[in-house]
Amino acid sequence: MSLAQCPPSTSGRDASQRRASTTVSEYDALVMKSFRLAIALAGTACPALADAPEMEIGPTARGETYTWQAANGLRYEYFIPKDYDHGEGAALTLIMHGSNLDRRWGFANHAAGEFRPHDIVVSPDGTTSNGSGGFNSLQRRADLERMHELHEELKSVLNVRATYLYGHSQGSFFSFYYAGAYPGDVQGLVGQASGVWIGTEQSRRHHHQAVVLMHGTADPVVSYGQSVGGHASYVDARYPLVRLRSLDGWNHWPHQNQTEQQLAWVEGMTTTDAEALEAAFETLDGMKEWRDPVALYQVARRLVETEGASKRARNHARRAVREVEELARRNVKAIERSLGKGKGDKLSDDAWVGQVPLFLRHFRGVDACDDFSKKWQKRLERHATAAKKHGAEYYRVRERKPADAFEAGIELVNTAFLRYSTAEPKRLDQLERWREDAKGLKLKKSVIKSYDQTVPVYRSALEKGAAAFKKANGPFG
Repeated sequence: MSLAQCPPSTSGRDASQRRASTTVSEYDALVMKSFRLAIALAGTACPALADAPEMEIGPTARGETYTWQAANGLRYEYFIPKDYDHGEGAALTLIMHGSNLDRRWGFANHAAGEFRPHDIVVSPDGTTSNGSGGFNSLQRRADLERMHELHEELKSVLNVRATYLYGHSQGSFFSFYYAGAYPGDVQGLVGQASGVWIGTEQSRRHHHQAVVLMHGTADPVVSYGQSVGGHASYVDARYPLVRLRSLDGWNHWPHQNQTEQQLAWVEGMTTTDAEALEAAFETLDGMKEWRDPVALYQVARRLVETEGASKRARNHARRAVREVEELARRNVKAIERSLGKGKGDKLSDDAWVGQVPLFLRHFRGVDACDDFSKKWQKRLERHATAAKKHGAEYYRVRERKPADAFEAGIELVNTAFLRYSTAEPKRLDQLERWREDAKGLKLKKSVIKSYDQTVPVYRSALEKGAAAFKKANGPFG
């Protein structure tokens, strides 16, 4: 488990003109609140971690985890694979930890030699000390420059072919910020459990980068919606390679299996080296659980079209493409069976209600899913519009006028049940608590009746949909 925290900033609206919108006092308050919540959830603080032995970084320091520091004093742990060849070089993966932690977080949560085994993996302290033994990476030019000095130093002593970033929580915010500031130095990144800081650069100069926003839908520290908004900002900036990877039911903690898959997608979609592309495909194809169908499908399709790849690898890639396409078709058939003669316009206690948003979220980018989405486009657009309207009203009044928020939440479920954000567990739980306190809140009988006819039906349909999705997809579910 990690106890990484997050800053409160969210993605901006205008990729070219952005400003920080959170004061220092607001930032500190949220960090402390998140820290206390993370401690309570974990049940204990992070265990004491031993320091890796010190050794100056260089081509001969291979096969073990070591500690060293940059010329500017920034300390880091690193791992260079045993098969590192300085003439051929290797990719560099930088791990950025969350609030008030340190360099040891990286390998404590991502096993050295197993995580990105062919990469040089470096986990530095955050760029600013908190004065109590921990570190943060802040939204300041000085923090960017300090990390960039380390980055340049690593490239001066090692043969770095490409650089990929993985950031968690605050480190995720900073990773997006860093990749925006130095587009020529970063080929791709995966940010988990964050959003995107206002002020993060996103432009055509960055379009070579592959970007993944990964987030647990049950994250109690940073709202899943932050990554939804961050993803939208990259889409608005017309990034050709950007994904939102949703971890259903997952919390705030890191997940090595998922991070490895997303980094494999990032590398697989950007590398010009056939051997590296094959390795990325093998990583995705070799996963036994929590498999990401779209990442596998897209990398496999690219491998099939790469003439420099081996015949064996291309054949395996063709098989993977067929496998994912069949899974997508299986989902469509399951939805159609559940829907029956219905048109998908009315909420019902049937599996299709829960399976449609799951299918769209996890298979978008696969041909059969995209075809399904086109057929349902008008319906989905109506649900998206309703979700925006009633979701905004719910959050606008939930603190001051819970009775009004209760009504907005019911209307949200009734008119936007195909929108994945409608299924936010916190909101559904809050609606249930308000229903139990109907007398205290002086809820109208008509509104209570509407709740009883809507929300329990929706929650039941979500459970049925999740079961149907898992049945259809096995390890991809």
